[in-house]
Amino acid sequence: MFSKFSLRKKKHDFPLVRVDDRLFHGQVIVGWAQALQLERLILACDRILNEPALKQTLLSVIPPDIEGNIFNLETAAQKWRKGELNHDRTMLILEHPVDALKLLRFGAPVKTLTLGGLHFREEREQFLPYIFLSQWDRAALREIAQAGVTISCQDLPATKPVPYNP
Repeated sequence: MFSKFSLRKKKHDFPLVRVDDRLFHGQVIVGWAQALQLERLILACDRILNEPALKQTLLSVIPPDIEGNIFNLETAAQKWRKGELNHDRTMLILEHPVDALKLLRFGAPVKTLTLGGLHFREEREQFLPYIFLSQWDRAALREIAQAGVTISCQDLPATKPVPYNP
């Protein structure tokens, strides 16, 4: 069993950037936020901002001791460039690999990207039990890797990351 103290000693670069098509959900809230004592969860997603009820629902699942925000991709990149996302224990959640590419194109200084949950859809092929990728996902990840971003797959913080090599 890990103590909170031992998990805090691990070196993490913040913000952590995670692609997970379930957005804010139990694995992020319990598995990551509590284990790493995150202070802030940010969803960067253009689609959610056009769905006020879904936005409110997603924000309501975040515990009161963790700050939650939803920004569009351009705003998230601007805030990151200004240093507003890397002063605390922050995780940035993206819905799709193409969102990570857009974030990068908007100038966000992404160094590492974690694929955490991309689930089965008709056009996707299985890469790992929790990672299914379409040809578009693979193309976006290839471009992200070519930009020098290190990509890994990891469902929970206690599991060993699996390198993704496009």
